[in-house]
Amino acid sequence: MEEVEELCLVISSVGERGQDGQVRITFKQLFDRYVTISNKVVGVLLRARKHGLVDFEGEMLWQGKDDDVVITLLE
Repeated sequence: MEEVEELCLVISSVGERGQDGQVRITFKQLFDRYVTISNKVVGVLLRARKHGLVDFEGEMLWQGKDDDVVITLLE
C-alpha cells in the first residue's frame, strides 16, 4: 500500500488539475517520473485502480503504445 500512496503523491504533484478539480496525468508523464522510483509502475497503477484511487481506460497499460492514456486521480 505504501507504493500506491507514493504513486498517488507523484500524480498529485506532477499532474494537472482540471476545472472539475480532479488531477490528471498521461501514462508517459507518469512513467517517466515514477520509473526512477520503481520499475513496476503498471502493477502499482493496477493496485491503485483496484482500490478506487485512480482511473484510466483499458485493462493494461503498455509503454509506448499507451503513452497518451490519461490517468485520473480519484482520491
